Amino acid sequence: MERRLLLALALSVVVLMLYQDMLRRYRPAPRPPVVSRETPPPPPPPEPAPAGELGAPPSEAAPVVTVDTDVVQATISTLGARLLKLELKQYRRSVQPDSPALDLVQPGPVLPLTLQLGPGVSDAGLTFHVDGSALVLHGGERGAVTFVADTPGGRLEKRYVFSGDDYVLQLIATQTGAASQTIGVALTPLAADSAGGGRTPGRETAVALHENRLIEKSATDLARQAVTLADCSWAGFATQYFMSAAMPADARGQVVMTTAAEVPIVRIDVPVIDGRASAAVFVGPKDRAVLTRAGRDLDRALDFGWFWFIAIPLLRALHLLRAVTGNYGVAIIVLTVLVKLATTPLTQTTFRNMREMQKIQPQMAKLKERFKDDQMALQKEMMELYRRHRVNPLSGCLPMVLQLPIFVGLYNALSHAIELRHAPFALWINDLSAPDRLPIPGIPIDTPLIGAGVPVLTLVMGASMFVQQWLTPQQGDPAQQRMMMFMPILFTYMFMNFPAGLVLYWLVNNVLTIGQQYLSLRSAT
Repeated sequence: MERRLLLALALSVVVLMLYQDMLRRYRPAPRPPVVSRETPPPPPPPEPAPAGELGAPPSEAAPVVTVDTDVVQATISTLGARLLKLELKQYRRSVQPDSPALDLVQPGPVLPLTLQLGPGVSDAGLTFHVDGSALVLHGGERGAVTFVADTPGGRLEKRYVFSGDDYVLQLIATQTGAASQTIGVALTPLAADSAGGGRTPGRETAVALHENRLIEKSATDLARQAVTLADCSWAGFATQYFMSAAMPADARGQVVMTTAAEVPIVRIDVPVIDGRASAAVFVGPKDRAVLTRAGRDLDRALDFGWFWFIAIPLLRALHLLRAVTGNYGVAIIVLTVLVKLATTPLTQTTFRNMREMQKIQPQMAKLKERFKDDQMALQKEMMELYRRHRVNPLSGCLPMVLQLPIFVGLYNALSHAIELRHAPFALWINDLSAPDRLPIPGIPIDTPLIGAGVPVLTLVMGASMFVQQWLTPQQGDPAQQRMMMFMPILFTYMFMNFPAGLVLYWLVNNVLTIGQQYLSLRSAT
């Protein structure tokens, strides 16, 4: 019975990890511009509004305004007064040293992160006027870029307010004589480069914080059915490591998640009071410290699962160890060792119980043969056997159950750690967020399963699982034993495209377990 329970727990871990990983994976000429340095007045609270349609995308041919801060460089077109580019200065597109800064805007039928207005007021096709062509901000400096256009409904003004050291900007829309009660701030998906590393990048999802619950919808979900949510704190798009989100100022708004021209759209409606509507917009990394500083519970976008109370402290510990060791790979090793040391008493209890169960296997087999036609008598004799040898068939499983939250919490912490993106470890492993691949000169290896190169770290991890299984005291029927020996193959296949940081954690954990098993076997002889 214990063997079956152990197998069920192991399979449960596999299913849980696969499920969480799949959730993360599935993509006349205008007059010159008014650039001013100012802090906008506080915005009013919002009310919900009906859905609307997105208009045409801006053109790169129109004059632009650039905003350069310590953390981002934004390019805004005068056509539509929408973003053409938003580059994060501290993050690169690829692991190459000369790779340019990551641009979160990806061209398409409707440009991502355009911050288009609708449905009450539309900026589609409008050519805006602005004074100046550049704005540079550092540290705590704040500055605004104001775009103005004349519309049949009156004068329309879009003002972007940036901070020199923040990923949050303010978008303020004002229209004279506007009759609309709401203005929608619309976002579309992030650039593909912002997804997770490796051959299987993290799937992008539309996200919203609705009544303190995180709502996630894939592009497939939105193509099948639009979603309308009232009373949302924020809404936008998220990949594994980056996100964009619009937040009504000092209140909650109605969110519409849908598609237009086969492009997913998230719009959050903001109330118009005295002709003005305002929203904060976050565009940046899913770094827990950055999200927490942005406020409005934006850190809820980091979903650490059921064991968040374990994952978050482990993530903090990883940051601290990185500061000491100078390498995230080494930090993962040290953190895994510390976790293993903390769970050593539980592990030893499991090993000790498995040895005792193995010793009484012959007697258990005789009882099963003797009472094969009387299950009640068999159970009574088995309990007596356990009592005489002071063995509890469940005592070996309880420690494993207690360790499970720690292992899953550490797994989730590593899965969400943006710090691992493009972080080198050693030798050929130059990106802990991507699967490890060792290129072999002169031997071209490129298969649909593993891509180019040999997954050395993953193969070593699989071999360590075989050794671990071989050292585990064998008990139960031969069919169960064969199933357990199949687990290393299953894990090796599953981890083939996992980030190298997760594989490194699992390998180190296996090696430490092997050491514990070896010492336990020696002490028993």
